Amino acid sequence: MRLPTEVGLGGVLLGTGVLAQVADAIEEVRQAPGPVAVIADEVEMAGPNGEVKSTLAVADMRRVTLPGRVVADQATLANATAQTNGAAVVLSVGSGTIADIGKAVSARLDLPHVVVQTAASVNGFSDDQSVLLVDGVKRTTPTRWPDRLLIDLDVIAHAPVELNRAGLGDLLATYTAPADWRLAQLVGQDDSYDAFAVTLARDHVDAVLEHADAIHRGEPDALERLCEALVLSGLSMGLVGRTAPCSGFEHTVSHLLEMAGAKPLHGAAVGSLSVLAAMLWARVRTVANAGGLRALRFPTAAEMEPRVRAAFAALDPSGRAADECWRGYSVKLERWHAARDEVTTLWERWPDAEFDGLLASPERLVAALRAARAPVRLTQLEVRDTTARWALANGHLMRDRFTVADLAYFMGIWEADDVDALLVGAARLGAGL
Repeated sequence: MRLPTEVGLGGVLLGTGVLAQVADAIEEVRQAPGPVAVIADEVEMAGPNGEVKSTLAVADMRRVTLPGRVVADQATLANATAQTNGAAVVLSVGSGTIADIGKAVSARLDLPHVVVQTAASVNGFSDDQSVLLVDGVKRTTPTRWPDRLLIDLDVIAHAPVELNRAGLGDLLATYTAPADWRLAQLVGQDDSYDAFAVTLARDHVDAVLEHADAIHRGEPDALERLCEALVLSGLSMGLVGRTAPCSGFEHTVSHLLEMAGAKPLHGAAVGSLSVLAAMLWARVRTVANAGGLRALRFPTAAEMEPRVRAAFAALDPSGRAADECWRGYSVKLERWHAARDEVTTLWERWPDAEFDGLLASPERLVAALRAARAPVRLTQLEVRDTTARWALANGHLMRDRFTVADLAYFMGIWEADDVDALLVGAARLGAGL
């Protein structure tokens, strides 16, 4: 693939038979003699010539096998870093979580990093950030660009179809998250909004949606389009140094589901939540255009801290998770008050027509998920009703990223009854719970 010149990703090899070029890619990035630390989990991954990890033609391998259901927490990172120390190159093989760990380890040890992507499940393989658990809270953390990303379409075709469907789900966030990012700029929360990054994130996604049914069938052209779109959306995040082009309210809620113990595939959850984010955006725009921006709320820290702590108290009896969430939210609340003069004129500056180009209708997103036979309802992902309602109601309280749910809350239209009403509307589309 041809990459924008500004990115730090050294190169992407995308096509059939790419796995055979792993050794060459390693030698291209190697800066010193020494073993290759292969970071992977215990999951067996089918490839065209057998299990992927066992068919790697790499000399002097040091296997760093992470046991169980891998979570990118501090203990796992410390373990992977200790086992990798002394190697010359990091080679991560597997899922988005494995790639995130590989990026973090390569950053800590300042080592070149080659990523072998084994499914088209998420867009986080091609950026310089990792989603890590900090005091039990999912946080996007700057780490390091991979030096090479290898995507063998024969390997992708052998991946479980639900993983590739999850990649489609992850891409649906590009039809909601950019509107959150633009909104954050409008209310003085984030001045980094970049239209080019939005275009890059969205590039190729329309074609993926148009051929979503072919992902279900595993058609080579459809899988190639899916992989290309995921790479470009990942690059968009790396270019601006944040996940905002592809991650908004839908991702925050997904993170909360995982923090609460639910175990959906990340991209699958994002897909179903993108439908709900699109619906919330429709509600906010309707109320805004009817004058709902003229009486925004400005709650104090004294009002909000108990609410934030109560929302997350059950996640961790020690209170560390609640502390971490309040640290993030309090920064956002301070910015909201600091920009009060600007915020109170939002009703005069509301660019409703611009949002038309940043958002897709919930109906379009539902149609794409159904065409791919991907989950549309959260309960299809074994997420409990009570957990989903809690995550939707409190997603805006977990971090400093401003999203449509923050504005809805400050408009007075994102309380428990509003969550219920949104889910009733979603049920009419066959979405939601």
